[in-house]
Order: sequence, then structure tokens, then C-alpha cells
Amino acid sequence: MYEIIARKATTFSRIHDANFSLCDGMPNSALNLKALRNRTVPKIASRAVADELGIPQSTYASMEDPSKNKKPFLSLQIAKQLAPIFAARGVSEAETLKLAGVTGELTEQFRTAAPASPPTVDDEEWVSVTGSVQAGIWREQSDWSAAERYDVKFGPSVRPGADRFGLRMEGLSMNKTILPGSDLECYRIGKGGIRAVPGTLVIVARNAHDLVELTCKRLDMVDDKWVLRCESTEAEFQDMIPIGKPDEGMFTDDEIRVVGVVASAKQDLAPPGFGTRRYRNI
Repeated sequence: MYEIIARKATTFSRIHDANFSLCDGMPNSALNLKALRNRTVPKIASRAVADELGIPQSTYASMEDPSKNKKPFLSLQIAKQLAPIFAARGVSEAETLKLAGVTGELTEQFRTAAPASPPTVDDEEWVSVTGSVQAGIWREQSDWSAAERYDVKFGPSVRPGADRFGLRMEGLSMNKTILPGSDLECYRIGKGGIRAVPGTLVIVARNAHDLVELTCKRLDMVDDKWVLRCESTEAEFQDMIPIGKPDEGMFTDDEIRVVGVVASAKQDLAPPGFGTRRYRNI
């Protein structure tokens, strides 16, 4: 029964922007950052950007140097810090957030277009996005506050009765398959007969004391043991994670649990009022 979900997996729209430099088919964050800074009016010097970020000028300069910064995207944290700096000089926050591969980010423009009251999420077309997945980020709780949540139109559930939920992909641990900023349609394992099979994209929860890391991985099998794989351009995410040979339907190894499967992933590239996200004015 899961094959229906598997066929829907990882369909999304990539960014196509004439202002974005590509290198070997991937964005070049160093060149794109420098190009965006050069578009500010009045043009802001790199030293001034470094001062506003509170970092050494040499550190910022390396971010614009393609020989030192070979990553396709900036970190989401840096892009969010840069957004108001460039916005004060005529470059929209949305353009700056593209440096991190993010589109459809909740900005004041989207808040203005938001409905006057929180929408309901009990109809079959919409899924509530209640948190994010990102490798290496540990939190006290995985769920966002009510004010941070939004809803995505994924269409009717392919498994009525199953527990469907939404998460946002952040970071680069799966960027060969899913770009950061994508919304994930997920189904909870064990609800409505949902289970994972080799090759499935899964949601993984890892606990350490009172903290939790929520990530997306590819579930695979090596010999007779389950492993989790990233699909990333980044060297730091190349190692697979063995999780033993747990009972069917559980996929757990003490502190690591596979809690859901990913049915589809999408990015909302439409302008406000025309997309498949709706934001909550709480």
C-alpha cells in the first residue's frame, strides 16, 4: 500500500533566477552574495556589512570569495541576518533569502496578505506545517509555536485515516533531493498502516538528554541491517548512520527513531495570494 506514497515522493520546483550564478549546475553562494550586495542603493561596502553582522571583515570577505566559499547556499541564519541590511537599501528580503535556497519565506509582505483569522486545517486539502527538519540542530521541542505555523495545500490524503503532518526542510543535508525551504508532506509510521521500506525518505528523531534533533534521511538496508543516508553535496553529511535491525514498523535504535515517511516535497514559488501556503495572523 505504501507504493502509492512512494511514487509521489520528492516532487518540487527548483529556483530559476537570472540573477543567480550557477557552477556545475548548482548555485554559487559567494558570487550571488557579492552580486546582491552590489545591487544595494546606496551600495554598501563589504566592511559595513561585516560591521552590521558583528563579524570580522575578513570573515565576510571569505563569504564572497568563490575560492574560499564553495557552498551552493549560505546558511539560513546568515541569510536572515543579511535580509534587513539589504532591505534597507532596496533589495527585498525574499531576494536575500534565496541565497539560502529559501523561497516563500514568511516576510512582512506575506503577513500583510495573511487572512484576518487563523484558518482551519481540518479539510482534506491542507496540511499544517508544525516544525522543521535540519541536521545538526538540537532543540528542546520539535514543534513550532502556534504563531510560527502555516498550512500547505497538498491535496487530498492518499491514505485516509493516516496521521498526516507537515514539516519544512532547512539546511543542506538532503539538498541533492530536496532544496532547503521546501515543505514536506509526511505520514506518521504506525498510523493507518503506514510503514517504511528500503528507499523511503523518512523523518528521523534523535534524542540526547532533553534535546531532540529532527531530520530527513533516506532509509536503506546494507546486508541485513537498516541504515540512514543523507543525499547532500556537503562533505559533512556523507556518512551513513547504522540503526541496527529493529522490529518491523519501529525502526529504532535507543536514541534514534524513524517516526514518519515523506510522501512529497514542494516549494511555493508563487507571489502572495496565489501560492499553496496560507499563513496565520495570530
